[in-house]
Formats: sequence, C-alpha cells, structure tokens
Amino acid sequence: MTRALMPGFSIDFQSATPAPRRVPSLGRVLLATLLSCACALASAETVTEALDDLDQHGYASPLLAMQRLQAASARPDAAAPVAQQLRYHSMLALLAIHGKHKRELDAALVQIKGLADGGRCQPCGPHLLALRIGRADVNNERAAVKPLVDQLAALPPAADLRYEAERLGALARGNALLDEEEQALDLGVRAVEAASRAGLPAAEARLMNALARVHFARSDMASALRVTQDSYALAERIGFRFVMAQSRVNQNYAYGTLGQGDKEYQALREVLRITNGTPGTEALEEIAQSNLSAYHIHRGEYPQAISATLAAEQLARRLGDDIGLAFALSNRGSALARSGRVDEGMALMKQGMAQAEKAGGRREVLDLLSEQVNVLERVGRDREALAALRKWVKLSGDITSAEREKAVLELQEKFSAERKTREIERLSLQNARSQAEVTAHALKQRLWAALAVVLLLSAALLVQWLRRVRRRNRALVVDNAALASQSIHDPLTGVFNRRHFEQLMGQQEATVHGRSRDRHYQAAVGLLLLDVDHFKRINDTYGHAAGDEVLKVVAARLSSLVREQDAVVRWGGEEFVLVLPGTSAEGLPIIAAKALSALAREPVKHEGREITVRASAGAIAWPAWPDQKWMDAVHMADLALYLSKTGGRNRATCFLRLREGADLSRVHGDLGAAAEAGEVELQMVPGPA
Repeated sequence: MTRALMPGFSIDFQSATPAPRRVPSLGRVLLATLLSCACALASAETVTEALDDLDQHGYASPLLAMQRLQAASARPDAAAPVAQQLRYHSMLALLAIHGKHKRELDAALVQIKGLADGGRCQPCGPHLLALRIGRADVNNERAAVKPLVDQLAALPPAADLRYEAERLGALARGNALLDEEEQALDLGVRAVEAASRAGLPAAEARLMNALARVHFARSDMASALRVTQDSYALAERIGFRFVMAQSRVNQNYAYGTLGQGDKEYQALREVLRITNGTPGTEALEEIAQSNLSAYHIHRGEYPQAISATLAAEQLARRLGDDIGLAFALSNRGSALARSGRVDEGMALMKQGMAQAEKAGGRREVLDLLSEQVNVLERVGRDREALAALRKWVKLSGDITSAEREKAVLELQEKFSAERKTREIERLSLQNARSQAEVTAHALKQRLWAALAVVLLLSAALLVQWLRRVRRRNRALVVDNAALASQSIHDPLTGVFNRRHFEQLMGQQEATVHGRSRDRHYQAAVGLLLLDVDHFKRINDTYGHAAGDEVLKVVAARLSSLVREQDAVVRWGGEEFVLVLPGTSAEGLPIIAAKALSALAREPVKHEGREITVRASAGAIAWPAWPDQKWMDAVHMADLALYLSKTGGRNRATCFLRLREGADLSRVHGDLGAAAEAGEVELQMVPGPA
C-alpha cells in the first residue's frame, strides 16, 4: 500500500534524530571521512561564498546546507549591514522549512523579526510573513494560513527579485493549502519566472518542483509530470541533489496514479540512489522504501516487499515518524499475509493500525483499513473482512461528517465576514453620498460666484474656462479607456490576458450549451494552445530582454493571423491561446500549420543577433462532446500540447473527435494511449524545418 503523499512545496518529515550506535562499515567510514573533509573545507569559505554557491547549485540536503552556513566564516552579527543579516537568516529559515527543522526555523524567524522591529529593514516585514506561511505548513497550523496570505497579498511586490520570488512562492503555497488551485497555479508560475529573472537557478528548480503540488490537487498528472521533468533537468544541471530526489518522489506518485509501474519503479530506485548515505535525506529514503514495498506487493514480489518494509521501518523509527512506521508495519503484514503467513501478517497489520490511531492520523487509518479488507478477502476470511469493512464505512462517515461540519462553519464565517463587509460598504457609500452633497452645495456656491465674476470680467474668459473643462473631460475619458484596456491586456505583449480569456469563455459557455442538448451539435470555439519551444534556453543564452522581445514578436505574429472576432491571449509565461469562434475541428490543422509557419518564418532580431523561434501546440474545437466545459477543453488542449512536446516539438497535435462510448477518464489520464486505443482521433501537424 502506497502512502498517501502529495509532495510539492514541502515534504512532511521531521528533523533527523541520531541513529543507535553500531559498528560502521568500510563504506560508511569513508563517507564520514569525506564529510569531515568537506566540513573542514567549508569552514575555510566565507558565508557570502557559501550563500552564493547555494543560490547557484543548491544542496544535497537542507541539513548539510545549514551545517555548511553555520561553519562558514564571517557570519553576519548584529553590527553587520541589515541586507547581509536578512540574506543569511532567510536562507537558514528556507532551509529549515525545506527540511522541516522546526527549532532552527523558529530561531531564524526570531532573528528576522528583530530586524523588522528595528525599522531599518523594509523587506524584512513582508519576507517574515512569507516565511511564517511556510512555518504554518510545517507545523500543520492550517487556521493560521489564511490571515497570513491575506496580509501578504495586500502588500506591494518586493523590489528585490530574490524576495519577490519567495513572496510569490509563499502565496502559491498558502493558496494551495486553502484549496485555491487556480490562484496557486498562477502565483507558482510567476514565482518561477521571478527566480529565473533574478538569476537564482536553485530557487527556480525548487519553486518549479513545488508546482507539482498544485497539479496533483487539480488531478492534472500530465502537467505534473512535465513540471517535475523540467525541475529534475534543471536540478541535475546545477547539481541540486535534494530537488532531484524530490522530483523523482513526485514522479513516482504521478506514475503510480497513472498505473505506469515500470516508470514508477525506476523513479523510486533513482530516489534511493540519490539519497544513499546522505545525511538529512532519510525521510525521502523512507518514503521511497515504503512506496517500493507497495510496488512489490502489487506485483506479488513478497520477499522484496518485506525487505523494503524493514528498511522503511528502521528509518521511520530513527526519524520518529509514527505514520511512516504504521505504513511500514502494515505493508510488511500485507506481504506476509498474502504469501501465506496469514496470522503473523494480520498481527503486524493490526499493530500498524494501532500505531496510526495513536498518531491521530484518521485518513491514514482509513487507508490501512482498506488494505486490511483487501487482504482478508484475498485469504478467505470473509467474516473478518466484513467487520473491517464496517469499521471502514463508519470511520469514513465520521470523517465526511466532520469535514461537512467544518465546511459549514467556514461558510458561516465567510457569510458573516461578507455581511460585515457589505455593511461597511453601505456606511461608506452613505458617508460618501453625504460628503458629495456637501461638496455639491459648496461647488454650486462657487459656481455662482465664478459666474458672477466671469460675467463681470468678459465673455472671452468664460469661453477659455469652458475649453479647459472640455480638455480635462476628454483626458479623463482617455485615462478611463486606458485603465480599462490595461485590465484586460498583458502589459508586455499587448494581447489579451488570462482574466479577459476567462470572462470571454464564460460568456461563450452559455451560448454554446444553449444551442443544443443532443449529440447533433456544432463546435462553437476553436482553441489553439501554443508554447514557445526551448524558451528557457533563449533566456539563458541571450538574456531576459531577448526573451521578452521573442514574446512580443510571437504575440504580434499570432495577432496578424487572426480575424477580427478572434482573440490572442497570453496564457502564462511563454504560452499563448488562440480563441477562434466558429472554427470546427476540421479547420484546426490548417490554422495550426499557419501559426507554426508564421512564428518560424524568420528569426527574431535582438541587439544584432538572430534568434530562431519554433513552437509546439495543442488544439481542440470546443465543445468536443456534449456538455463539455471550456476549462476541460483547455485541459485537453494542454494534453495535446504535451504530446507535441514529447513527440519532438515544432509540431501541433489537433484533437479531431471523440469516439462514441469512449472512456473519458482514460482520455483525461493519457491522451496518447487513448488515441492508440482508437478512443480519440488526433492529427499531428508538423512545423517548418
């Protein structure tokens, strides 16, 4: 049984505790010697050198990185510049959050709070809020998250891109904890972009890997895999071993959910390879061993499963991880019972259940009960299986009832807050109305006085005054039009932004589903999702100014293709959406070919250099089946885009039609496999050479 893990912004594990003493092997002696040498070398470097290296190359584990900083020379004291103190203590706090070292985290936050209270550090207060969101997650204090998120969101962006990236990452983390997935996704993408612009590849890899949590919550496994593959590639390039291991844990979860056993196994083996013998990565190793045992149980490889559970149990006991210990015991019991040692196995499963109940993990108890039912049914103990099933049903009902009550309370609190807000707004409007009446009366008096003066002076002065009023009114109209335009357009490229796209599609949805409710319907809107190929490489090679120029040219070339009723939208980063009302599925390959050709027709010129531009795309005519929501159509276009990316890039994959009676869950889970099974018809459109 695989542990219910949703890794992403952080991995739930405690600080490592010392293991019982035992006779070390030769390999461990050598490792200890190497680590001692590394610590000796680290002590020769300054804290600034260590911080710069961590920004560029990451670390093998948060524990080792903290030890490195604490051993470095020239650590900033109270007399050091505030900026140096903030950078040092912020890095310690981020490492403590990443590794869930609670004592070190609290100590670092005390130091940053002292800087903020001193009044000499403008970014300290906002950054302290961002770090406190991480601490609330580490300590499982979910009630504290929303007030912190609201306070941080109300503040202006940080001037320093380093702290802006962490601010956006903390807001993404908080919104994910509050189940606001769409906001979390947008903020997470912006955090990655800020880290990239700041030239902080380690933070970029860490924040990129964090996006997997949001994609998991949205059940978007294809996007989660794509993000973790990118984060692993970047982490591998810079030597960030801890994020490499976390990315593989994320991929293991995604592959397991999609039923891709071979890839799931390879991801787990890679986690064990990366973490082998590295202090501070024991929790990742424990999760890998636990999930590896579940993998072997599923395949009927019981000796291998038992071996993995023993390793997971040993690590869980060292870490003090009660839930991890419960899963290790239960998985070993499952393997023993399935291999014929039923009584011994059931005793271990009950021991694991007791351990989970003691730790207070109600959902974990539910998972363990489910496995007990499966095992008892498999070995023919139907009466015991029925009793376990009844217990499972009761506990599931209790959890659902508790969650329902919590949701009702949250709704009541939200309603009360909204009612108070409306009352405040009503009073504000009443006050504004009274003030307006007073102002109008005063203005009326001034106007009469002015009129008398004007009549006394000359009619010419009146004409001049009226002209000035007209000019001001015209300027006001222009300003209002500019503000309205800015609210719906992307400031860099000038095309529509995501907010306007959502409004546009919301308007279209009522029209589309009002036309027909039977199977004889016509698609109303073509959607073409494009992603600039190797855009990060363009930024890394030519600079971010060149990347911005590429995005502007791409937007201009796409805008030149569309009709007046069409729309070009910047979806996020280097992704664009073409909204094509009245375009059928048969017309999409033609439009896709034109778009790919237009983007690649000539290089983008920037500062005397020529930049080749290619793109990949996914397209669908919405609705592709009756009652399909537009967000689902965008998701299908994203899956098609993913097929274009994995198929070699510089191409478009067009979703033409869905076979009647097709399994939509399979189509959403793996579009490529669904096409091979004949459930959907896709057409690949190659881009120019």
